[in-house]
Order: sequence, then C-alpha cells, then structure tokens
Amino acid sequence: MSEVETLEKESIEDYLDLNIVAGDKIKTDPRLIKRDNEAASVDCFVLMEDFPEFKAKDGSFNIDLLGNPMYQYVVRACPSYPNCLKFDHEKETVLGKIKPFLGKSEYTLVLFADTPLITKNNVLNILDFAKAKGLNVCKLTRGWVFKTEYIKRVDEIYSPSIYYFQEEDFMVASSYETLSIISDILKNRVITYHMKNGVHFKAPETIYIDANVSIGEGTVIGEFVSLTGDTDIEKNAKILSRSTLSNAKVLSGAVVEGARIDGAVVMENAKIKSGVKLLENTAIKEGAVILEDSIISNAIIGEHCIIGRNTIINYLTLDERCVVGNNCQINGTEIKPVYIQKEVKIGDQVKISEKVVIETGVTVKAGEEVKHSLKRGQNG
Repeated sequence: MSEVETLEKESIEDYLDLNIVAGDKIKTDPRLIKRDNEAASVDCFVLMEDFPEFKAKDGSFNIDLLGNPMYQYVVRACPSYPNCLKFDHEKETVLGKIKPFLGKSEYTLVLFADTPLITKNNVLNILDFAKAKGLNVCKLTRGWVFKTEYIKRVDEIYSPSIYYFQEEDFMVASSYETLSIISDILKNRVITYHMKNGVHFKAPETIYIDANVSIGEGTVIGEFVSLTGDTDIEKNAKILSRSTLSNAKVLSGAVVEGARIDGAVVMENAKIKSGVKLLENTAIKEGAVILEDSIISNAIIGEHCIIGRNTIINYLTLDERCVVGNNCQINGTEIKPVYIQKEVKIGDQVKISEKVVIETGVTVKAGEEVKHSLKRGQNG
C-alpha cells in the first residue's frame, strides 16, 4: 500500500490567492519559489487532456469557467509560465510526454488542465514540501512534482507514494456535473475574497460573477446581479438589483439601478436608472443622470447632464449641464455624429438627425425634428 501524507489545512487567506483568479502578474521572478529565504527553481507543465463526455469542439480544457477557459486557472497557479501540452493518457505516459521539453530547473511540476480549483499557494506549499523531504518523486492526486535530474535518468516511476494537499483543489472536471460543482466553489471563493475586501453582497447566492471582475471596497452589490468579463467597479459604488454589467467600468460613487452596461464607462457619482442600456463606446461623465429605459451607444454624455426616459441615442457628444427630454431620438452615425454643446435644453419627443451641431445655450422645443445645425441664440 502506498504511503499517504496529509498536510495541515491552510487558512482562508492562503487558500484563496486571487492572483490565480484575477490574473495579476507575479511581481517576483516566477521561476523562483521563495520560502523561508530559500529558493528552488521549477519548470511547469500543464497537460491538456480532453474528456469526451463534454463533447466540446475545442477540447474540454477550453470550456468557459467564470469567464476564462478552464485550463487558464491551472496556468495561473503555476509559479513559472508552463508548457501546455495536449495529452492522451490512453496513448501516452506523463514522462514520455514531458521529457523532450525538460529544462535545467531543479524541479519539474506537472499539473492537469482539468483541475481549475488549484491555487498558487497550494502549489508553492507542495513544492516546499517536496524540497524539504528531498523527494525525487511526489505524486499528487492529480499531478506530479519531480526532481528534474532524477526523471531525466528514468523511463518509468514504480508505485510512487501519494501525498494529499488541499484535496478540493484537485477536484477533476470530468463531466458537466463536476464542472457545475467546481463553478460553484470557484464563485464562492471569488465572492468571499471580495467580501473580505469590504464589498457588501446583499444576496451572494443570487449573484453571477466572473473571475476577472474587480470590485473596490465599500461597494454594494444587490440581488440577481450579473458581473462578467473584465468589469471594473471602483470604491463605494452601488450596483443594485437585476443590473447586468459586462466589460464595464464603474467609478467611485456611481449608482446603477437595474441597468445593462455593456462595454461602457460610468464615471463618478453618475446615476443610471432601471431598464437603461449603455452599450459599447459610451461614457457617462461625472454626476450625469440617465433615466429609465433609455438606450445609449457610441456616445459621450457630459458632466451633470440629464437624459430623459425612453430616449434613444447613437453617436453623440453631449457637453456638460445639458438636459435631454423623454422619448427623444438622436440619430448620429459613425461618419456623421451629432454634437451638442453645453447647457442645451431639449424637450420631449425631439428627433435629431445625423451631423447636427447644436451650440451652447440653445433650447429645442418638444416635438421638434432637427435636421440642421442650430446656432447660439437660435431656438427650435
């Protein structure tokens, strides 16, 4: 029977290192494992094995998991950037696969792309353990640590001892059922990390959050919120119930009340009301208010502007302190955008055509259709 050794469970601070999740760059030399002022160099391999149960066109290791291909979590847990090699255990052996790529480092780490819960901290502990024990071979539940000079000399490893380290980290995504369990664990790790950094989730069990999302302290996240892609939320913002943010940036003090923000920026202290859609290439500047059910794309909305309800805007630059009424349509194009200067007031149900320029201080009456530019002192 193989020898079994179990390591003491790490604290939650060590257990979750969001550098693996958020993809922050390792600031020190990634080829050095520094523990207690000692260093051990390591080369890393991630073996990309496809589980046919997934029926995934690009391989099960590429399946999306909270916004990243599954294998990327394993790549990020490695202390040096790994060789990623496709692997078929029925036709190949681990040693046979990695030997042509072995380097000069003291240790060689082999992980599998189907264990996305693996953390960098656990990997460092494993390497530290192998060095302290002087092991030539450290077999993991799903993976290996080898002393490089040893495996260069051998072609097969006989009955190696198995060592257990934070076994949840080595849960294998071998089916959609296990992937669902892993996804829940990873989501909970991400939310726990943000909570520890001062983010208030009102109902964390209702949240969908990708691993690359960044949230500043003091922010409140409401019920049934979806945060995906590279969304970045700064300090003291409020993302309230049923908001959906994808690749969005929300600055400090902004309030999003049940809106959809996709590739847009909401600046300090702006307020975005329910049902609003802010689409790509849109920036809502400081203190602006976008009222219910408006749709804005390819636009810059200036500081302290107000956009009314059910208004549709495309390709607009709007200067500061303007008011746009309810049910308006501003129909710029990429080639012929609309430009409205500061302190303009536009009434309800106004239509503005492409290429129109409205100068400072102009008032456009409700129901007007503006097809030509309006100069200062000229009102609609």
